[in-house]
Amino acid sequence: MHILMFDMGSYTYKDVKEAVLRCGHTVDDMYYHFADRYDDAFFCERIRLTLSRVKYDAVFSINFFPLLATACFEKGLPYVSWSYDSPLDIRLADYFSYETNRIFLFDRFEVEGFQKAGYSHVMHMPLAVNVDRLDKLKFSEETNRQYKSEISFVGKIYDSSLDELLYPADDYIKGYIEGLFQAQFRVYGCNFVEKSIPDNIIDDLNSTYLKLGQNKIRLNKRGLSYAINSRITQVERSLIIDEMAERHDVCVYTANACELSEKVKLKGPVKYFTDMNAVFRNSHLNLCPTLKSIASGIPLRALDIMGAGGVLFSNYQPELAESFVDGEDLIMYESIEDALDKADYYLKNKEGLAQIAQRAKEKARKKFSYDDRIKTILGEL
Repeated sequence: MHILMFDMGSYTYKDVKEAVLRCGHTVDDMYYHFADRYDDAFFCERIRLTLSRVKYDAVFSINFFPLLATACFEKGLPYVSWSYDSPLDIRLADYFSYETNRIFLFDRFEVEGFQKAGYSHVMHMPLAVNVDRLDKLKFSEETNRQYKSEISFVGKIYDSSLDELLYPADDYIKGYIEGLFQAQFRVYGCNFVEKSIPDNIIDDLNSTYLKLGQNKIRLNKRGLSYAINSRITQVERSLIIDEMAERHDVCVYTANACELSEKVKLKGPVKYFTDMNAVFRNSHLNLCPTLKSIASGIPLRALDIMGAGGVLFSNYQPELAESFVDGEDLIMYESIEDALDKADYYLKNKEGLAQIAQRAKEKARKKFSYDDRIKTILGEL
């Protein structure tokens, strides 16, 4: 097949493209950065012109782009998207009904929600990792020393708009949301936030915004749910990191401005394709608390860690438990207290960590290869 591949600067684009080429297809690249992915007259003209000049068998993108989907639908051309973001912006669902779409998401629970809503072209596809590429990375002794630590965390602490959204709310709504926050905070492997938000709370909040003259704010369950889940993630990550720093050497690599304990070694960001992998290899434990709204799936960062040869230290996720064995391929916790106890245990018994990392890497190589994923995805066309 002759495939047009669209990119907006995604982490996985190069690995996906190389897998497409290895599967025997030809590829043309198209790069564009949207100011507004829902409204861009220049892009619409450019993509229509491109599709009229060249005969393609399909268009492929990392993550879903509505204007690209629309252009393919108008042309009668299959549009394939494979997202490493979750949850998706609910506005994207307005474009999911096109018959030309083949939409792949890594979180099974999210897929089930869209399929129940009638979007049959939304399918489940776990993410992948290029272990062979990561194996070729070599680091100097100085770099290895620089990134050596007992526990590391690479990523966002997360910000949340929850306080701003609830600022005009009455005490009942604030109390209800706080109760929902506390309930979900203690649960892993199942996210019930969105289903637990009553319609009347959304209606009351939107009515209050209008009374205050905030005509541009229109809240829905997905938006409020994401704000709650982001706040849970922010609190959980901060709390675990701070508590672990009381007992162990903890390094945090992030671009976010965040308030953490003085005992945390707060570093700047690391480059995705190079030094991030040095962090993973040289940390005894790689802490990876999943964004709370990712209900079942394995996030890209978890695969990055295992593929690089690091020890993944994650909260329980159903799809992680399906493919990897706790205590043999990775370390999973089911509460903050459990995380602290397991960190203490494994850092006192470090001799088994190298075997855990090696087993995880080999499972990732066999079960999460880009070639296998691409063959399955393009087989749906």
